[in-house]
Amino acid sequence: GPKGPLRVRGDRNHPYSRGWLCVKGLAALDFFSSPERLTTPLIRGDDGRLHPASWEEALERTARELHRIRETYGPQSLAIYHGEGVGHQEIKSYMKRFANVYGTPNFMGVGSICNAARTMADTLTLGQVTRPDIPNTRFLMIWGGNPLVSNEPVTPKEIRRLARRGAFLAVVDPRRTPTATLADYHLAPRPGTDAVLAANLLHVILREGLWDRSFADLWVNDLAALEPAAAERYAPEAGEPVTGVAAKLVRRVAVAYASTKPACLLVGNGLEHHGQGVVAMRLLAVLKAVTGNLDVPGGDLFSSNPRLRDITEPLPSSAVQPLGADTFPLFCRLRREAHALAIPEAVLEGRPYPLRALIIAGGNPSLEWPNSRRVRAALEKLEFLLVIDVVASPDTRTAQVVLPACTFLERDEHRVPLYHNLQAIMLRKKVVDPVYGLPDQTIWIRLARAMGFGEHFPWTDPRDGIDHILGDLGLTYQDLAERPGGFEYAARRYRKYESAGFRTPSGRVEVEPERLRQAGLDSALLPALPSRESPIETSYPLLLCTGGNLAPFLHWQYRTLPRLRRLAPEPRLEIHPNTARRFGLADGDLVEVETPIGSIRLQTGLTTGIQTETVHLPQGWEEANANELTGAQPPDPVSGFPNLKSNRCRIRKVSA
Repeated sequence: GPKGPLRVRGDRNHPYSRGWLCVKGLAALDFFSSPERLTTPLIRGDDGRLHPASWEEALERTARELHRIRETYGPQSLAIYHGEGVGHQEIKSYMKRFANVYGTPNFMGVGSICNAARTMADTLTLGQVTRPDIPNTRFLMIWGGNPLVSNEPVTPKEIRRLARRGAFLAVVDPRRTPTATLADYHLAPRPGTDAVLAANLLHVILREGLWDRSFADLWVNDLAALEPAAAERYAPEAGEPVTGVAAKLVRRVAVAYASTKPACLLVGNGLEHHGQGVVAMRLLAVLKAVTGNLDVPGGDLFSSNPRLRDITEPLPSSAVQPLGADTFPLFCRLRREAHALAIPEAVLEGRPYPLRALIIAGGNPSLEWPNSRRVRAALEKLEFLLVIDVVASPDTRTAQVVLPACTFLERDEHRVPLYHNLQAIMLRKKVVDPVYGLPDQTIWIRLARAMGFGEHFPWTDPRDGIDHILGDLGLTYQDLAERPGGFEYAARRYRKYESAGFRTPSGRVEVEPERLRQAGLDSALLPALPSRESPIETSYPLLLCTGGNLAPFLHWQYRTLPRLRRLAPEPRLEIHPNTARRFGLADGDLVEVETPIGSIRLQTGLTTGIQTETVHLPQGWEEANANELTGAQPPDPVSGFPNLKSNRCRIRKVSA
């Protein structure tokens, strides 16, 4: 393989990892020298096949197509999408700047299906996002997350330390995940009933007088809206038939959480992908507030952003609304971007207006978005698709042009790890010059120049860009390079709301958020309680939970690396032995899983760590793509997030 780095080791001085690396980090060199890497730009020829091309040819072809699209249909006909592969910070800013200069309002990203729903729930209720102060807490509740496998936003080491220092761990997850096996309390709700379970916990805390009345009187708006939660219909006993969680356990956990100080809540992706996701997460935001855990050591912290230059200017003067603004206006307003899941409708049906071209960087919509068949049809109908990636992804098969990016070992990038409550700017420093491909930032600079937008992209490489971004702090790339532990831009202060209030319209915690009301959306805090069984349950008797990640992979990424693939060689449908028996299945049998959207075939994997009426299918497998099955249920009305975690399905044995 190419000459490159020789080994990877964790940085003991890093304030978050303290030298710990996950299996993906340990396999960084395998990725660097993978034979699957894209080594050259590719252009689709008249024969329908992709052919190697020079950078000049590929950029010239892209610029020609993008100018044609803009002149023929208007700038809004192009959408630009960033996936998990480019991170969430610096590269994304270059892409948004390009979108703004081009004049399209349709910059969008993986936030349309990941994390943004949590951000919205916290922002609407508390004014900004909270993050748990896990190293200093005495009670951690993890809801819909599995950090022992996904490593976010806390290392497995830190989870294991909880018990050693006498702190409690509660895990809310329908499956007995590796994280749940370490818990003092494991609550396993029926998928899709989290909002009811959260209301049951709130009921106990209110009825037992365990809430922080003095904080609430001063700082919580619409306190009267909490009163219905104290009614009997939200008692754990009334919730048990719905959630499947024993009322006694709910009461024990509610008391322990509310009376152990400080306590904090880690909310994972598992909560976002339901029809009532935002309601459930607003309830959790209210729980953080009424227990007095906001912005205190060991509680749920507000971290502040650094004063970095926003390179996404200049903003387009486009009078056209971003895609999704008609269906999920609050998402577009709070995120200041388009909603990616509006793409299939815009391409296939021209609603609200036609989309003709798309750029995908570091993402994989045909595997990651609901109703994959429809997404693929949309990608195939586009007049122009550009894919930027390190390796050939499923979506490169449809692309007209493919541009090779390099790995993170071959590019410089600044990062602000707020997700880990670190108020610091850190440098991810390149180790070697690019062997194949270019840094993403450089690709966008070169594409801008090919388009004639050079004046808006005056930098020659990522280091220049970093100097510009850091300019207002009086810092340079070199300053960061000399501080491996990062530059701390703000000392930690607690209870900041006491002097500045909360960043909501009222300056207080909003149980019924003003911004929901203004957007004409339902601002009620308490979930509607489910009615009796619907007819779909007779024809689709099981609940299908998808979207979980496997430790060796991140979504689709890294499946081609032999070292990681050995850890999870093939897709398996997780199913309880009793359920398997009911359907005449043994471990490893071939089974067909069907929903109203589609069907796939894969082998069973028996486990007692799942409920008897539920089956689970990790996502990211091409050969058994979970999203061939999702998309039948309506999305969350506030965030537009799809239901990936509680779909009805049926299964049958396939004779080999």
